[in-house]
Amino acid sequence: MTLVSQIGQRSELLAQLFLQGLKPEILSRPSEDVGFDFLVGFRNSAGGLNMIGIEVKGTERPPAGSFPLDKRTFLRLAESNFPACLLVADVKRNRLFYSWIARDASPIGRSAGQVSVPVTEINDKTKADLRRQMLKDAA
Repeated sequence: MTLVSQIGQRSELLAQLFLQGLKPEILSRPSEDVGFDFLVGFRNSAGGLNMIGIEVKGTERPPAGSFPLDKRTFLRLAESNFPACLLVADVKRNRLFYSWIARDASPIGRSAGQVSVPVTEINDKTKADLRRQMLKDAA
């Protein structure tokens, strides 16, 4: 097993454990490549489900406020018809970071084939904020 695949597996496990802790109604890992690593659903106050696509990326270096993302991946997430959340797992330090990727998302930097997206470290406060955002009723 290569180091890259080990980082990928560990990052997805960290993300799955984190997502389970948010207590979604649905936590699904698609069996086919649909462009997301996980789909999560939270029951909203109207009785419906807020579905969110989760893309997971792994690293051995903690992001310093932003994370480089392949431009094609960024556009796929930004142009989805439901919210997309990027989870970045620092597999050496067991830390997670997140970023909402939406149609109006503004990457903070661009280079050939990549964009740099702002990320927020997940701690107790930001975890509660993230869960609140996932439960929020659509306007």
